[in-house]
Amino acid sequence: MIFHYNIVNGKFKFTEVVHMNFEIDRINESNYYLFDDMVFWRENGFEREPMQILITEQIKKELDNPNLYVYAAISDNRYVAWISLVYLPKVGRWKGYGHIYVDELWVEPNFRGQGFAKALMKKADELCRKLEATGIRLYVNVNNPIARRLYEGSGYNEDGQAYFMEK
Repeated sequence: MIFHYNIVNGKFKFTEVVHMNFEIDRINESNYYLFDDMVFWRENGFEREPMQILITEQIKKELDNPNLYVYAAISDNRYVAWISLVYLPKVGRWKGYGHIYVDELWVEPNFRGQGFAKALMKKADELCRKLEATGIRLYVNVNNPIARRLYEGSGYNEDGQAYFMEK
């Protein structure tokens, strides 16, 4: 095994380096059909035959949003994990540098524990550097300890508690 270390809060933090055999693509109009197949898999619990779908104008509009970044990991010619990131510009005390928000992260259950989530979280780090964003923010369900461990292992710290509300 190969380990990488960082110093976090004055303590050594060791992380196993996983050699992954997959690629990560940014989702666009040309590969959206594979992404849609993965969403079907997530929602229904089983895979369908890959199918070319017609992309609606609304999907095209969303994919063209310059602040939306959706990445998916491909293994065995299919997407098995994705991360959706949003750049939110800020003014005021942030001096014009916004934040990256992790909107959603999902890995197909049979592929968990193989480094997909960590690799996708690294895409958030890369995007943060590329856009010179202030930082990365995310919300995690308090009843999801596995996700909390993933985020903490990726260097995220709890910064208070919040209520998640929708309308």
